[in-house]
Amino acid sequence: MDGLHEAIVSEEDWEKAQVKIKTQAKRYEHVNREAGEKIHMLSGIVKCPICGAGMYGNKSIKKKPDGTNYKDYFYYGSKHRFMTRGHKCTYRNQINEEVLDKSVAEVVSRLVSRPKFSARMKEKINTQVDTTAIDQEIAAYEKQLRNNSNLKIKLIEEMDALDFDDKHYGRKKRDLGDRLDKAYDKIDELEEQLLSARAKKSAIEAEKVTTENIYRVLRSFNKFYGMMDEEERRKLMEALIAEIQIFEDKKENG
Repeated sequence: MDGLHEAIVSEEDWEKAQVKIKTQAKRYEHVNREAGEKIHMLSGIVKCPICGAGMYGNKSIKKKPDGTNYKDYFYYGSKHRFMTRGHKCTYRNQINEEVLDKSVAEVVSRLVSRPKFSARMKEKINTQVDTTAIDQEIAAYEKQLRNNSNLKIKLIEEMDALDFDDKHYGRKKRDLGDRLDKAYDKIDELEEQLLSARAKKSAIEAEKVTTENIYRVLRSFNKFYGMMDEEERRKLMEALIAEIQIFEDKKENG
């Protein structure tokens, strides 16, 4: 039922606001990280040299003789998963996280400074976001919503046109009322589905990273890397690196 007072905002603005709210909810719904929690930049990306499984960031807490803690030591370690032959992984070395993160950043910095590498990355980055499927879904919801809105109007007109003197007036009114209630329920359902679909499309478009943005980061890697927080560095490494292979033992050159 429409409100009795003049609307403060237009229906179009209201719908845009609902889409934005849903988009932001989707974007942040998985962010449950506690304040100050350490983000391990290469966790899962660096691979165990024995079993090939991802190594994950950990923190070692050691106490001094006086009972106080040493400085937190962060490292990448294997979870000792079973290998395909049924033997447990025996690799127990702890890879200093600070050293490995710094080494990887240096390698990436040298790579992206090469014109050929940057040019190839620019060619490979896909800037086209295919929203065909979600556009079709939105169009389908909009069509169903129009049909059900028209049905609602028709049912209301039929109820208004009922003859009060008809002996079946009460039954006809109840039947039409039941159909009208179902139409309203369907309209509510479709409006919710339409808002969710539009929010999904908005989120897809918002998360798009253009070629120029990536290329700009690559050209000024050192500058941007130094300004990034832990989470941003983690996302960048996930985008650039599929996996990192390490030697079983540390080499003389580090």
